[in-house]
Amino acid sequence: MYDILQLIISAIAVVTLLVVAILRVIPFLHMLQLEGYKNKRFIKWLINNPTKTLIVRPLKEPKKKLVFTARATRLFTLTMLLLAFVTYYFFTLSLFFLVTAILIYVCVPILLMLSNMLIYPLEAIINNLYLKSARRKLLRLKPKVIAITGSYGKTSTKDFLASILSKRYRVLKTPGSFNAPMGVCKVIRGELKPEHEIFIVEMGARERGNIKELCDFVRPEIGIITAIGPQHLETFKTIENVVNTKYELVESLPVDGYAVLNYDDEGCRNLVKRIKEKKVLLYGINKDNRKLHLTAKNISMDSKGIYFLAQNGKETTVPCHCKLLGKHNVYNILAAATVALEFRMSLDEIAEVIRTLEPTPHRLQLIRGTGGIAVIDDAFNANPVGARMALEVLGEFKGGGRKVLVTPGLVELGEKEYEENKHLGMVAANVCDFVFLIGPKRTRPVFDGLKEAGFPEASVYVEKNLRAVTERFKNVLRVGDVVLFENDLPDNYSE
Repeated sequence: MYDILQLIISAIAVVTLLVVAILRVIPFLHMLQLEGYKNKRFIKWLINNPTKTLIVRPLKEPKKKLVFTARATRLFTLTMLLLAFVTYYFFTLSLFFLVTAILIYVCVPILLMLSNMLIYPLEAIINNLYLKSARRKLLRLKPKVIAITGSYGKTSTKDFLASILSKRYRVLKTPGSFNAPMGVCKVIRGELKPEHEIFIVEMGARERGNIKELCDFVRPEIGIITAIGPQHLETFKTIENVVNTKYELVESLPVDGYAVLNYDDEGCRNLVKRIKEKKVLLYGINKDNRKLHLTAKNISMDSKGIYFLAQNGKETTVPCHCKLLGKHNVYNILAAATVALEFRMSLDEIAEVIRTLEPTPHRLQLIRGTGGIAVIDDAFNANPVGARMALEVLGEFKGGGRKVLVTPGLVELGEKEYEENKHLGMVAANVCDFVFLIGPKRTRPVFDGLKEAGFPEASVYVEKNLRAVTERFKNVLRVGDVVLFENDLPDNYSE
């Protein structure tokens, strides 16, 4: 009787422990997914969040929920099998139930990483099969492939280019920020049709070789580089690595292809000097336009958008107007228009489309909020140059209302992270009436910059999350205020 009772108690204990383990696996799997299934980055997250390692509960309202893709499901299943095995093994050998329970509880993230390692060969085989299938489809349908990369501006440029070329051609673009091999693969397999004449691919990179991998896959004939800056320095380590990675796009172009670069950007100008055997088209708003294929002059902005004259060398000048915010969008438009000209579209034809362009969601998107408050949504911007441009837009906003910045700071800038965030604070001090910082630890450099610039501390609010900020708004904001939301970090950056 005693043995049966002990067996029942042990069974209940094992089941209870497995249920608790499942509840712990889900949030850890969520973080691993946000870290791109990279164990190294996941370990860094664990080190930076020791309390979450020991006491984990699912986020009540995650910004981006865990998606149970086929890969996530396989990983979850294998982890649960390992947990069941470890639980059974330790309970049959150990007399110390409490020690065993604590050991299994703490080891959940370790078992998840072990599962990730064990399943990696299978994932590599599956991915390779998908990539080969997509590659065969590309070779069969033969659309003209245009690749776009850059430290910032690539998504907006992609959207603008697709809109302009769609006036005359059948165009497919990668959606949102689908800029990694498997994301592009999914688009090719699921959306590319025989009628598509042009395929526009956004290319993102965190490490050397990322752009080359994408280029080897889709083999672009035209390459656009929007800008080169200190984005993702945490993984690139040096700005030279960033430059060399962007250059991988130029190297991949065929002999009859061409590269399109922003000549006003210092990184791109330096890159141009390295290009010897490929056709290069340059755009910019620099007054010295002798080298530029397309330029813009007489730029002005108001609440209705941007006005400028587009000039194709010394031949044609066409007035342009768009419903966009920010001088940097002129660069994005010029990049798109430069390519469109090569597709035998006229400047007048291009200008017609420019008038209809809409902002890419969450990139300096103007929203008329409730209570007479204007919101500038720049949540998807995460680079220093773009942040300064957004503050410039905020500073130029007319109407007499107070100017408010909401930001969690900038990330993945490596050794420059403190310096760039401090500079962000100093720039904000010259523009804003109020600043809301999200995350006390992460935004400390921004606070230091505000303080050094003499910004009143009483006008700075440091909150733990966005929900707390919106609650604080009720007592701070009033009719006519303009609020800039600059950057929005995913859940793996939450404090």
